[in-house]
Amino acid sequence: MPPRKPYAETRLPSFIERRILELRPIKSQAEVAAESGFVNPNMISMIKTGASRLPLDRVPALASALDVDP
Repeated sequence: MPPRKPYAETRLPSFIERRILELRPIKSQAEVAAESGFVNPNMISMIKTGASRLPLDRVPALASALDVDP
């Protein structure tokens, strides 16, 4: 059985994926992760796929790294 992705049907994963693609010429996904305070850049991938939720305390930092409003 494939791993479950409980947050895949929410709007956040697709928004983050789209925004990271838009920022690709400027910064990498690893840079976005570091600016957001994630030690492991794979956390952004897990959020993008819906495998993990975004902790509320990371919203301001991630928004800043993505150059969007929280």
